[in-house]
Amino acid sequence: MEEEQDFQFILPFKNSDLLNSRGDQFYVQQIYTANEIPEQLLACKSKVHQRDPFYIFEHFDTYYSIIETTANDAAAIRNLMRAFDLLYLTVDTLGGQLSPLLSSSEPPSSHDRVRFLNLTKMTLFLFINTVKRIDIVVQQVLKEQQLNQQKKRGKQAEALEQYPDWDVKRGKFLVQLYNVMQYELEKLWSPPVAEESFVTMVCDICYRTLELVPQRADNRQYIDTLFYIFGIAIKRYNHAITFPARILQILRSTEHASTTVANGILLLHDKYGITTVFSILMKDIVEGLILDTSDTTVSRNFSNFLTEFSGIAPKMMIPHLSKLGDELLGCESHVLRNCVLQIMGDAVVGELTSEELDDEMKEARNEFLDSLLAHVNDISAHVRSKVLHIWHHLKEQHAIPLSYLIPVMREAVCRLEDKSSLVRKSAIQLIKAFLENNPYSGKLTHEELMKKYQKEVQVMEQLDEVLIEERKQAEKLNEQWKLVIPELMPIIEQSLNESPELQIDKEEPYEDLVNKILPLLVDKNYKDATVLVRKADFVLGNYEVSQLLNIEERCVYFISLFKTFLSMASGFKDSSEEMQKQIKTVEFLKDSIEFSLVATCAMPKMLELLMSKTNTDVFEAVDLFTTGYLFGIQGTQAGMQRMLNLVWSSDKEKRDAVSNAYRRVLFTTDLTGRAHSIKVVQNLSKFLSEIEYGHYTALEQLMGEWVASENVDALIIQVLFERFTLKLEGTTKDESRLALQLLIMASQAKSTISSANRAIIEDIAVGERAKQDPRIYTGCLQLLVNSIDANNNSKYYKRNAMDAKFVQQITSLFLAFFVHPKLPEFDALAMSLFEYYYRMCQAPDELAQHIVKELLGRFNDQWLVSAPSSAEEPPLTQTTDIPYSQPLPMSQGQSQSQLPSQAADGPVRMPVYLVARFVFCVGYMTIKEMIFLDMDVYNNMKYREELTALEEKKNKKDGVNALRRQTVSAMEVRKRLSGVAAEPQQEPDDDLVGATAEDNIAEEINAICEDMLLYDPNALMSKIYPIIIDICKRPGEYRDQHLQQSATLTLARLMTVSSKFCETNMSFLMNILNMTKNIKIKCNTVVGLSDLTFRFPNVIEPWTGHFYSQLHEENTELRLTAVKMLSHLILHEMIRVKGQIADLALCIVDESDEIKNITKQFFKEIANKSNILYNVLPDIISILGDINLHLEEEKYRIIMRYILGLIQKDRQIETLVEKLCLRFPLTRAERQWRDIAYCLGLLSYNERSLKKLIDNVQHFKDKVQIDEVYQSFKQIISNTSKLAKPELKAVVTEFETRLNECLQVTEPGSNPQTDGAPSESRANKTKTARPGTKSQRGRPKASSGRRKQNARPESSSEEESSDDDRATRSRRQTAQQRNRMAPSSESSD
Repeated sequence: MEEEQDFQFILPFKNSDLLNSRGDQFYVQQIYTANEIPEQLLACKSKVHQRDPFYIFEHFDTYYSIIETTANDAAAIRNLMRAFDLLYLTVDTLGGQLSPLLSSSEPPSSHDRVRFLNLTKMTLFLFINTVKRIDIVVQQVLKEQQLNQQKKRGKQAEALEQYPDWDVKRGKFLVQLYNVMQYELEKLWSPPVAEESFVTMVCDICYRTLELVPQRADNRQYIDTLFYIFGIAIKRYNHAITFPARILQILRSTEHASTTVANGILLLHDKYGITTVFSILMKDIVEGLILDTSDTTVSRNFSNFLTEFSGIAPKMMIPHLSKLGDELLGCESHVLRNCVLQIMGDAVVGELTSEELDDEMKEARNEFLDSLLAHVNDISAHVRSKVLHIWHHLKEQHAIPLSYLIPVMREAVCRLEDKSSLVRKSAIQLIKAFLENNPYSGKLTHEELMKKYQKEVQVMEQLDEVLIEERKQAEKLNEQWKLVIPELMPIIEQSLNESPELQIDKEEPYEDLVNKILPLLVDKNYKDATVLVRKADFVLGNYEVSQLLNIEERCVYFISLFKTFLSMASGFKDSSEEMQKQIKTVEFLKDSIEFSLVATCAMPKMLELLMSKTNTDVFEAVDLFTTGYLFGIQGTQAGMQRMLNLVWSSDKEKRDAVSNAYRRVLFTTDLTGRAHSIKVVQNLSKFLSEIEYGHYTALEQLMGEWVASENVDALIIQVLFERFTLKLEGTTKDESRLALQLLIMASQAKSTISSANRAIIEDIAVGERAKQDPRIYTGCLQLLVNSIDANNNSKYYKRNAMDAKFVQQITSLFLAFFVHPKLPEFDALAMSLFEYYYRMCQAPDELAQHIVKELLGRFNDQWLVSAPSSAEEPPLTQTTDIPYSQPLPMSQGQSQSQLPSQAADGPVRMPVYLVARFVFCVGYMTIKEMIFLDMDVYNNMKYREELTALEEKKNKKDGVNALRRQTVSAMEVRKRLSGVAAEPQQEPDDDLVGATAEDNIAEEINAICEDMLLYDPNALMSKIYPIIIDICKRPGEYRDQHLQQSATLTLARLMTVSSKFCETNMSFLMNILNMTKNIKIKCNTVVGLSDLTFRFPNVIEPWTGHFYSQLHEENTELRLTAVKMLSHLILHEMIRVKGQIADLALCIVDESDEIKNITKQFFKEIANKSNILYNVLPDIISILGDINLHLEEEKYRIIMRYILGLIQKDRQIETLVEKLCLRFPLTRAERQWRDIAYCLGLLSYNERSLKKLIDNVQHFKDKVQIDEVYQSFKQIISNTSKLAKPELKAVVTEFETRLNECLQVTEPGSNPQTDGAPSESRANKTKTARPGTKSQRGRPKASSGRRKQNARPESSSEEESSDDDRATRSRRQTAQQRNRMAPSSESSD
């Protein structure tokens, strides 16, 4: 189009301005309708194909009509996309024509310049506005789709089909725009400066795109194109002022723009060298953050940008960090503090880790690290956790200087006591990282480090003495040198003057020349020495340099060389360099010791976290103990043992964490094959030798898992047997016994380990080693017993005959061991023998009876000795009068009536340890007999019945299925069938017939236990048990403590056989428990009571109070035993949980850590069991809050803080709030009000529970005057307000208003007693309604008895107010009736 241009195109402020005609300005003459546009586009298409971009002058109205239409139908969208495609081709053609015009060295003519300027502005105006319009339509459609997906799904999907690959097309548009901007477009203007409206139009679409499109991997190149356009606009079109303002606006409002802008700013810096823009942007961001700290969205978006940018360009951030820190580290927003601290961490990692930093950069680095260290103690838990994570990252990147290592470690250890679990977790992870990446040593054992340190200090002291001698020698040498210089100087000058250039015939090695020089200096032959020194200097390559010096300088140079050689000739040595190295070594070891001590300080705190209620604490503590143990940190040993308690946790994740930790410690080596197995066995043996006895069972459990998972494989078992049999070279006796213990553990999980090696084990059990060390005998029998599959029973394996050689041998050995006075661990030896009899032999009762008769016979025939006259007998071997031990051999035809005459003939005496051993054997044999009848005999009889039924039915398949039933005991069947019998059946069926048969067998076995074992006149035990009771009844005559322990333990075991015998002797056993001073007897009795509770729960139930009384004893071992037994019984639902559980709650503040931990674990377990803890919680609060208990307030709070923290259900909390509020009018002491308010403050409140608190304000409104009570309620308001929803905040506000109203009670003119009077009357009524408050049960402390009785009516009255506690009330009433029927300790005494 060549016609003369008589208009100019002015970019409009708004598009509608083009509809107005002004002078020579271009304006739109016609707006086409939707029907006319397709025809006009066809005309445009034909023009585009002719590659003439000037058709825009003619068809501008067509495109303008398209971009100004407001319709969003399919036709309008189709027209938009067609217009985009045509304009894309038009711009491409325009670029082709602009390139030669603008790249020419000659400026374009005025005519061409105006024509192309109008064309460029018009084309880009249309192109950019078309893209804007498409973006608007697409965003609108997407928004409508999100708002109402179901209603307009089909229509919207159809509309969106009009935008195929729009993101790709938009990317191509940006590339096209960038291509046009690369031309020197400013030449189109006169003067050659592009108008601002044109640059703004081009950049505006780029800013819009930045807001709309998040950066992805597939559009990264298009996003970069945006910043290439910005770079051109800033460098060539004066866009530097507008750019920061628009970018700041985008960052403020667009969340996804932080990553895009960060990458773009770096691109501008790298590609275009634009640095000022970032400085302006940083200044504006800081100012914006200071003004908008309350706006979390702005803070978050700006923080994200700063964090992103510091991660990719830390060097650019460093100059601005000081200002950032000064302005933002003190602001309230934790998001901003986290951001600045993260940037500091990134800066240190990215740019400040080099050893070659200048002083300024080192100072900056230390400033950043100091800020990070200070904010480990930030007020916000989010910041504390974040900073610990940053330090963790710094440690992983080896970016922490040594001088900061120990201070950071010390702060991390302090954070282990943080109230936030998130912070504690981060601190543990940081300490673990410090241990794993410590620069000091692979083993940080304190003792080893101290030895090394002391050794190096001695070396340093010796070096110091050497340095003193060297200084003296140097002074002496200097004096000699002063005398040599006048003599040496003329010789050197003469040599240099006579031969300035030294002629060297042949070159000798430097070492040879030195060896020649030194003797000449000693002989003071300086002339020849001068020649050799010059030769040596030549050999070293210094000749050319020395030639540049004048004669005087050369003389001085060679004088200094002579001094060096003279020092060597005198044997002078300078150790200062070595001393510096030694000082560094000592400092390094000193730091190592300090690091080890700091790590050791963490371990006691980690022990507490190991039993935490928070799972993350437990997992991280397990992980840290494992790491610390591998590094030899002192204190981790206790943690590794304490971890064994978690083996019994109900939480599978905890059990797995512990198992994996021990796998890592014990089974991870850098060896393979046999060497690996030997190392694993060494690890297992070492660990077994270190654990406490109480953790042995837990290790057995773990060993079973390791055998099942084949961590303990065949090769390890082989090495264990080689150690056990002493075939492995270098194995000690102790290592052999440890290997035997490990084999016993492993064989419990896999019986073939023992059964496959039975012959070897039997040989050792009766061999010389066993005779010399009875512990080998005991272990071998235990290992042989494990050859029976634990899942099997007596009907599936063959037993040894009574007269088998091995059985006779072990019996003979036992009888020989029995009389040995210094035999260690006799109880374990006897138990292993009887265990072998009853598990492995036929007729084990006859074998056991044979042992007893043999012992009785030997008592009469061989072991009766006269009273020793020597005073050398130790107290433990005091003798027992025969009148009380002679009744044992009843089988000899003697009777008790003969005893007095025999005693009168002469006091025949025997060693008391034999009697104690005999009594122990009788007790253990009896309980094994009962178990044998209950389990083995019962299942064998059932097996025979099943075989008979199999023959009768001739149905092998059914019979085989019947034979595969699970092993049960007669006692379990009787309990189960008693429940079945209580339910009437409509008609008998096969199950009932089977049940009746089972019942008959179980009743027959029960009759044997009840009536025959102890009461049959022909039974051996009927003649022996009166003697045992007699020993227990006469502790003054039978004074030996070990004998009393054995007799009491045997009595408890006999009581487990028969309920009749148990009921008869129960009061006697309680007398022993209450009156004896022997702690071992008390502990054994408590354990025996636990067994009796499982066996005869109805008989023991009235005596339960004696269990709880042991919790108040002074002896720690007794309290620990009582806690363990009570926890075990309650968790197995053998004891009804009553108010007495408050005594157990007191153990949470026990002085023993083990008791505290077991008690906490117990309450955690019952909290997971339905509503047990919730039902007794009012009783616990009431009893512990009794002022007569005199429980310290801090201890009360510790207990309640732990227990109430276990209540998580909203419904339970609501009811608990009401119950606690109702306790206010029932209490009279200010301390009690404080306690109740404190308990209320510990609960977590929702809307319903808070309303419950508001409804009960009348019960505590007069108590709010007490400051501690008021503060507890304020704490509720404070805690609930944090992160609360609007509905909950409204309830909080209402409660706060009611609380403030309560404060007006004591104002002048009011009567504070008015509201309190009803409460007092109710309290008095309650107080007078308590019957029998003066009577007390048999409790060791009077206050405990009062507390228990006073609290019970209160708790029951409280529970009547709740429907969901009816079942609890029923159980409680039953328990009270039983308690009334239970004999008191005074009567039993």
